[in-house]
Amino acid sequence: MSLVNRLERADLSLVFAAPEHPGRLTQGLKPGEVRLLARTAAGDEAVALAPGSAQQARELGAALAGLARDLKAASVRVPASGHGAALAQAALAEGWREARYRQHSTQPPQLLVEGLSDQDHAHVSALSAGLTFARELTSAPANVLGPATLAREARRLEALGLDVDVWDGDDIQARGMGLLVAVAAGSATGPRLIRVTLPARGEKTAVLALVGKGITFDTGGYSIKPAAGMNGMKNDMGGAAAVLGAMRALGELRAQVPEGVEVRAYIAAAENMVGPHAMRPGDIYRAANDLQVEVTNTDAEGRLVLADALTVACDEGATELIDLATLTGVKVSALGAEIAALFSSDAALTGRLKAAAEAAGEYIWELPLHQPYLKSYQKQTVADLKNSDMNPAGASIKAALFLQQFVTRPWAHLDIAGNATREDVATGWGVGTLVAYVLGR
Repeated sequence: MSLVNRLERADLSLVFAAPEHPGRLTQGLKPGEVRLLARTAAGDEAVALAPGSAQQARELGAALAGLARDLKAASVRVPASGHGAALAQAALAEGWREARYRQHSTQPPQLLVEGLSDQDHAHVSALSAGLTFARELTSAPANVLGPATLAREARRLEALGLDVDVWDGDDIQARGMGLLVAVAAGSATGPRLIRVTLPARGEKTAVLALVGKGITFDTGGYSIKPAAGMNGMKNDMGGAAAVLGAMRALGELRAQVPEGVEVRAYIAAAENMVGPHAMRPGDIYRAANDLQVEVTNTDAEGRLVLADALTVACDEGATELIDLATLTGVKVSALGAEIAALFSSDAALTGRLKAAAEAAGEYIWELPLHQPYLKSYQKQTVADLKNSDMNPAGASIKAALFLQQFVTRPWAHLDIAGNATREDVATGWGVGTLVAYVLGR
């Protein structure tokens, strides 16, 4: 769907339930539900209850987009309500489908939501553009999108006035990022570290670092995944996609970013492949902060690339950091695919992030950084740390504790395993939360 300011005619018009509507058509109608009311030559009409909250508006927007798809409506009109922006955002999100790899595709329908202010319209449009960018990155197959092409996609953000720097293998090696180099060693492409900067307005007083895991395909390495587990691993860069999508939106909303706040994105991009130079279980590598890490499980590669990216972000002056990663499968067992796991070293940062997620209509749940669990990563190794104890019990917590060894500033980690796709459709989960977080800073 695309948001517009005016329509000549609407193939589908929504009306809010009123006393004049026949009771049999509205009986039992629930908040967030939409029903087809009439089909005429002039267009179809659907009825719903006026949303009483942003969450009801999101549910209604998604339901309306689904009905428009079923009816093949090319244009949709929605009357004004107190939650028009939330409704529009949800309808645009639900209306998106990947069409780049089909021979025939249809033009996305137009959406008019009456009563939106110019500021709301601009905000919804920018957020939708960022969400679409993230979803297209996540959805792209690995033969189309690798670390090098992900870097080229990031450079598109320069058109919005953002600064983009890309480090290749030699630069990364020179910087001492041995973990990122190790993960990428099995791939012919090599690693990339992508830094995208939205400069502060006025004097810089804070640097917010958004760090994304960018594993463009994950075979598991020599700790290889089974065939069923490898399918869908093009999505293992969902964290990187969300971070870049947020930067895409913030590029259009820079006037709303608090004065003095600089936003930097760091993307650690690599393929985790097998090959003659690939890392092996038992290998030891030096991280960018000089810790020595033994790789006991090559399929626990995400924490390795994030560790080096977090170190660089801290070294370059980040005042607080948030990382996003499709990190641990056991997170899905604990919280499912709709709720992200939050780990944080700072209570104030936690509070701001929870408020941002609520404003964006995304769900997060805080889990503890239980320090005694880190001991299992420090035992039975000749190195400072190992990257896995091969025990799934508390694995999401232990992975977060591993990452914490590489940060020196207030930091939060969002484990979005399972969130990046829903029924094989990329979601762009995290874009809304990150944008709301930055704008609310």
